[in-house]
Amino acid sequence: MKKLSITSVRMIATVIGCLMLQSLCAQWPQFRGPMRNGICSESKLLKEWPEYGPKLLWSADTIGDGFASAVIQNNIVYTAGKKDSVEFLTALDMNGKLLWQQPIGRASTKDWWPQGRSTPTIYKNKIYAITVLGDIACFDAKTGKEDWKLNGFEKFEGIGYDLRYGGIAESPLIIDDKLIITPCGKKTTMVALNCLDGKTIWTSESIGDTSTYTSPVLIQDKDKKIIITSTANYTIAVDFNNGKIIWKDKLSKGILPLVDKNRFYFNGDNFLNKGGRMYGLNNDLNNCSVLWKDTINANYMGGTLLIGNKIFGSSESKQIGLFCMDAGTGKLNGFNKEINGCNMIAADGMIYCYEDKSGRVCLLKNNENSLSFVSSFKVKLGNGPNLAHLSIANGLLFIRHGKVLMAYDIKQI
Repeated sequence: MKKLSITSVRMIATVIGCLMLQSLCAQWPQFRGPMRNGICSESKLLKEWPEYGPKLLWSADTIGDGFASAVIQNNIVYTAGKKDSVEFLTALDMNGKLLWQQPIGRASTKDWWPQGRSTPTIYKNKIYAITVLGDIACFDAKTGKEDWKLNGFEKFEGIGYDLRYGGIAESPLIIDDKLIITPCGKKTTMVALNCLDGKTIWTSESIGDTSTYTSPVLIQDKDKKIIITSTANYTIAVDFNNGKIIWKDKLSKGILPLVDKNRFYFNGDNFLNKGGRMYGLNNDLNNCSVLWKDTINANYMGGTLLIGNKIFGSSESKQIGLFCMDAGTGKLNGFNKEINGCNMIAADGMIYCYEDKSGRVCLLKNNENSLSFVSSFKVKLGNGPNLAHLSIANGLLFIRHGKVLMAYDIKQI
């Protein structure tokens, strides 16, 4: 048999590597995408939509009510939702056909904002979900078989955000087999669980606060890993290895920290009339300082984007709308008053916005200091606020509205 040359072997390895990378890029395994930053690396997507929007391939109304995003892995789409007094995890194929549906735990029975909030997380062929009341469960991602379940917030005497405003909204972060949650309360603040069996690995000290809408993110430098999140009244940095709180700052919070190497940005809060802050960690990741502050009262849903050295975000204010800031200084470079109150993701040089009040989905072109409008359409299925963050995988745009999940074809022909 003829032997392959070294050059041929390298070419084959390169092709295989590219295919593996493309497969990885086609996934959306957790809240706000692979890196939790709202950035999708897929290409060959539409640069302009037809008058009434991209083609709706399918919709599913069996998922229950809620604001969880879709997550996608191995051609299976997952999301969570409330049915009566129970929250369910649902798995669909890429054509919207129901594969399985399993109860996660208890749902809120409050009359105001009872829907589930948390987006599931996929890790090593398992999927993890949290209910609005803090029940945590792990399932086999393919079969739906339950591996383990516990009420983490009761176990750790956690104090979740006021249930009138939705209760627990944290989407679990999983790194190196550790599942990170932030129950808060008098007993602890943050907890690491073994994702294989749910057993406790470490608990942090208590800072005497309650949880909020924030989902944690990771900052890593050399051999050290730091978890960044916020509670109701503090931004905190926690040592990933032992749970030690190495730093905290009062008054700044957001839905999801926006991370860039050893700095991170928390957008402002339009409810609390607070601006955002950019923080910087030192080289050893053991101390943190405020690099700059802005005065923009941003959208409470979060969803800011860091593209190059520009931060793009959304304000509820009709005087600002979408905004562009210099990530190095916080200087406001431009804004678009026509679109406001939305979450945002980016893919293939374009930005996608989903307005919470109108249900309008907009496609924007990323210019140097601004976003130019290209196309839009309104979501007509579902009901209630349009609060679920967008997802993209396999050339499809996934939009959640209440009890309905929709998949739109955004691939170039």
